[in-house]
Order: sequence, then C-alpha cells, then structure tokens
Amino acid sequence: MNARIAVAFPPILKQGKLIQLNALHAGNLLEVLLARAGVAPMTFRQSSRWIVSFPIICALLLVAPASNRAAEPKADVKWDTTRTTEPEDLEDLKALQNRVKKVVDKCTPCTVAILIGFGAGSGVIVSEDGLVLTAAHVITGEDLFGKSSPYEAGKECKVVLPDGTIVKAKTLGVNSDSDSGMVQITEKAPTKDGKWPFLPVAKSSELKKGLWVVSLGHPGGPKKDRPPVARLGRIENNTKELVRSNCTLVGGDSGGPLFDLDGNVIGIHSRIGPTLAQNIHIPTEMFKNQWEKLVAGEVFGSKMAVKKTTTAPVVGVVFPDDENDDAWITQVEDDGPAAKAGLKIGDTITKVNGASIKTVKQFRDLIKERKAGEVVKFTVRRSAEILTLPLTLGKRAS
Repeated sequence: MNARIAVAFPPILKQGKLIQLNALHAGNLLEVLLARAGVAPMTFRQSSRWIVSFPIICALLLVAPASNRAAEPKADVKWDTTRTTEPEDLEDLKALQNRVKKVVDKCTPCTVAILIGFGAGSGVIVSEDGLVLTAAHVITGEDLFGKSSPYEAGKECKVVLPDGTIVKAKTLGVNSDSDSGMVQITEKAPTKDGKWPFLPVAKSSELKKGLWVVSLGHPGGPKKDRPPVARLGRIENNTKELVRSNCTLVGGDSGGPLFDLDGNVIGIHSRIGPTLAQNIHIPTEMFKNQWEKLVAGEVFGSKMAVKKTTTAPVVGVVFPDDENDDAWITQVEDDGPAAKAGLKIGDTITKVNGASIKTVKQFRDLIKERKAGEVVKFTVRRSAEILTLPLTLGKRAS
C-alpha cells in the first residue's frame, strides 16, 4: 500500500555546517540523492509500508574519494543497537537501514490507535491480555468543543489495530503529572489462543544521547489503509522526567511508542516541542514506577482534571539542529501555518515583524513571546528573492 511519511534524519554537511535534512524514502537510495539535489523531498511516494531514509549518504558520496567508493564492501556488517554515532560509510548505512526495517516489522503489529470521544491518539500493546500504554491526555476524551471533562477510569473507548480492525477497550489509570496512562483491550485477540501480540518494556534510564530510535504512531489520527507511520531519529536528552528525541511528531502521534533498535518500548510520545523535530516522550521508568496504580485505574497527579494543554505558538517548520545556525527551513508541515502562509523548504527567515533574525535560537525566543492566532510578518530569503509573508500563528494540542 502507498503512504507518504515524513522522517527526521541525521545531520549532513552544507557549506561546512552540520544541518538536518527531511525527505521521503521508498527503500531506494537514489531517491535520497535526488532529495539532496532539491527534487521535491515531500512529494515522493513509497510503495512499501514503512520508511527509513538516511541522507547522510549524500554527504558520504559527495565528499568521499573515488577510491573509497570503489573499496570492497565489508562482509556481513551488522548495526550495533547501542551505537550512538553516525554511519561511517555505505555499508554502515545499509546495516542501519536493515536494522530499522526489522524493528518496524516487529513493532508495527503492536502499535495501535485509540479513539475516545472526539479525540484520537496512539498506543502500544505491552501484554498478551491487551494492556496498552498511552499518554494520559489521549484518553481523557473531549466534547464537541474540544473541552476535557474530569477523568474517570473505566470509560469505553476503541482501539484500532494496524490492519484497521476496531476492538473494544476501556481506560485505566492516569498520572496527570507524568502524562502516563493505560488502556485495557476488553476483547480477545483474533488468534487461536486469544492472546495479543505485545512488546517488552525496557529501562529508559539507560538511554544515551545519540542513540538511534524509531517512533511509530498515527499522525493526524488513524487513516484507512495506512499502517502506523515510522520515523527514525536519535535521543537528544534523557532524564527521570522525560526523554527528548528528534523523531518528527505531529498531532495524533501522542501516546505512541518510541523504540530502541532492539524493538523494546523505551518511551511514550507526550508533547510536541518548539519544532516538529523536538519532542518529549514519557520515560518507561515512569510507567514501571506507577504500574500497579495505573492498572488499578487510579487517577493521580497534581492536576485534578487532566486537561489537554497547548505548546507555544506553532509555525509548522523544522530548522537545523544547531540553534546558532541560520533560521533556514528544512521541512514544512502539511497544512500548517507556514504552509498556508506560503513558506517553503529552503527559505531562510531573516526578520519577524521587522526584528532581525540571525539564528534559530533568536527565532524561537521571539515566537515564544507571541500568542496563537496572532498575525506576524515573516521576511524570508528565497534564492535571490526577498519576500514578506503574513503568517497566522497556530496552536496544537499536546
């Protein structure tokens, strides 16, 4: 089946600086080279059901001596799942790609969508009897006007399996502080033994910065004939309270799983950061420490009614990882504020409401002071052209 999936990629070189490129990949490295050459990276179509793309190959092929490219390939190269560095050559790249494919194939059957009220999110099955980990704000539900009501365990909800099958479930406990929540599937699995496929929950406390990870979820909510979407990224920070990665996430991914390259659950998607590629996940240790209370349906945390919260005003773009780099756009979210305003990949934002912008950090600090719904004027450099584009800042539920 066909799907369009955006992926967050490792940095590559541009004019001597490390940058982050976002593109689409259909299992063919040639398409990555086309993307690096500027051929509409967000319009590739893929024929496979998962995506792994590694534009670092572009830098390798462009800067490596011809003699290196012609070197004999390594025999049976396997990717070390604890590795925190980037691929060094084409064989490394293929090994990483093969490893990620195995993870996606293994984990997709256990990654589900959750429907409750007028809301939708994601989750992951972690026991044979159908226990699902998700984010607390996913299962609070909302009314027609998007308002959350006080939460009570035992609410009926629906779980959408990767093949589109819908089964009955009920909500369990939540912790409003950590945003952790659980759902119990109440039907037996459609297998001979009635047991659900599930994935192991690993220790998030042992995650190291730079570790390669895979995100699965249902961006925009579950879609007919579209399995969970896979994105590749790396760990950027890990504390007792949160795990931060650069896996691209959007609305609907909340509650979905973050995996290490052994296919273990290491986090649950919680909040979207200042950009699409800076995101917060609930560490699995938080679930383990509260497991019995959550299974028992307890509602706890400092927030009496778990409510959907919002992030800072949303622009809907991705910048290079280096906050001191120019504010040039590496990805534009489909139908987001930036896309509606006419911003494009490759544009460099030089001013906001006349205030000069020289770095990504400057831009983010300025936008944080604005409010959703406010109209701001972006001055952008597009090749040799200077444009002024009005943009209405958006808001996004966590």
